[in-house]
Amino acid sequence: MTIEHVAVIALAVEVVIMVLARFGTERRHWNHHKRRGPVPLRKDDITLVSAALYALAAVAMAVGALMARVELSLSAVGTFALFGVLLPAFAANSVLVMATRGRPETVTWWQRGIACAVAAGGGLVSVGLVG
Repeated sequence: MTIEHVAVIALAVEVVIMVLARFGTERRHWNHHKRRGPVPLRKDDITLVSAALYALAAVAMAVGALMARVELSLSAVGTFALFGVLLPAFAANSVLVMATRGRPETVTWWQRGIACAVAAGGGLVSVGLVG
């Protein structure tokens, strides 16, 4: 299995994580609408990512690009920005949203560790998508 295969698998896993988190958010909104649940929190949105997760994904992506010695062109930079920073950070935040149901004050150390691993792993293997 090559790095390209791993990158595509990681991309698919990130998308599945984001879709599951979004379905959970929509379910909480629907339950509130039907008067079966509390008001969903504003922080329940998967795109409200902390700067630390963006930074972690960017650093991991840069390390991967340096290790693979990728030639930086405009398309490579755009691919890195989307698949190496944005998607891993969104997926990492989705892990936190699913684990805490949008309540960031209830995040435990191991949940934050899993989110950091998703951000760093996604950033690192995104190098396989640039070729």
